[in-house]
Amino acid sequence: MKKIPFFCFLSFSIIFLWNISDTKFSKMSVKKSAVNNQSKRENENIVKKDNDKQNAVLILTFMRSGSTFLGELFNNHDDAFYVFEPLHAFSSSGFSPKTVSQRLNLLEKNLKCNFTDTYDVTVPYAEISKDLDLQYILDTKGNFMFRSKHRRLCAPPFCVAETSEEKCNSVCNYVDSSMASSVCKGLTPAIKAIRFIEVEGLEKMAKENNLDLKIIFLARDPRGIYSSRLKIYDSEKTGDSKVRDFQKKMVNDVCRHTRNFFEKRESSTWLKKQSLIARYEDLSLNPEDKSEEILKFSGLSYNEKISEWIKSNTAARADSSGSFSTSRNSTKTAFAWKSDLEIRDIEEIQKSCSESMRILKYEPITV
Repeated sequence: MKKIPFFCFLSFSIIFLWNISDTKFSKMSVKKSAVNNQSKRENENIVKKDNDKQNAVLILTFMRSGSTFLGELFNNHDDAFYVFEPLHAFSSSGFSPKTVSQRLNLLEKNLKCNFTDTYDVTVPYAEISKDLDLQYILDTKGNFMFRSKHRRLCAPPFCVAETSEEKCNSVCNYVDSSMASSVCKGLTPAIKAIRFIEVEGLEKMAKENNLDLKIIFLARDPRGIYSSRLKIYDSEKTGDSKVRDFQKKMVNDVCRHTRNFFEKRESSTWLKKQSLIARYEDLSLNPEDKSEEILKFSGLSYNEKISEWIKSNTAARADSSGSFSTSRNSTKTAFAWKSDLEIRDIEEIQKSCSESMRILKYEPITV
């Protein structure tokens, strides 16, 4: 029997012991790595649970405040499900205290993407709208009010093909409410409302429904609002004192509601955190930067598609006179009141709206 030299035996022993040690170290490393990964997953789950809220956006503003343009930012965003003025059914009652719970309930259902209980396809739209005192012709087909204003609802899977706003009602069938709810829940619901300012009920509603609700308060210079309203209600420029006085009253109400909103915001930590103040004039002068700020606040990305839409919709257009138009020379529109209004009207509004103008940093002018 051939003897193994001592140095070979020693070498073999060292290698054997090293392999055992290395194997134990490897197993320990794998075990440690597995523990770390498990801990990481647990931490991620905790974070997910903390942030497991439905992102939602609510644009609050008043008539003729440039909200249609702002809403279109969300209407053209691939990660948003935009709902255009669902509270229009309350146009005749405005901010009546009698309808607060009804309006809040309707907003809640839309923010939860609960369209099946909100829109009844078995009732013709003509029947739904027969008692509405509307100033303009609304959609005459579709179980969503202003259905044609919803880009998603005029395209597959809700329509046979992507259809323009003008042709949506004639080409597309009724909206499948269940499908709309399903699609909406995978996106960020974004609602524009001009008939809701009772923000004290929003915190409770958001928490009860596990919503990360982002509130965008869109403000406009009251002199601009008054001028814009006159272009609708006194389009012939008759100078009718009854019309002008009534519109001034409406603008005074806007200023009062604006003051109230800021008072409530100052006293609510939740509302301060969850709300963003945007001025129409700032959006008009610097649309890309302000839009990016608004979308970022809303938890949405600012992308090339949005940028291109802004560029094409803030330039002059010949067909931009409609009340719900989105294509305008935004800068010209924002400050048209300076040349359109008489100085006595400007001074009267500045006096009645002095506090809200101060809060929003709108400077009064004098002759």
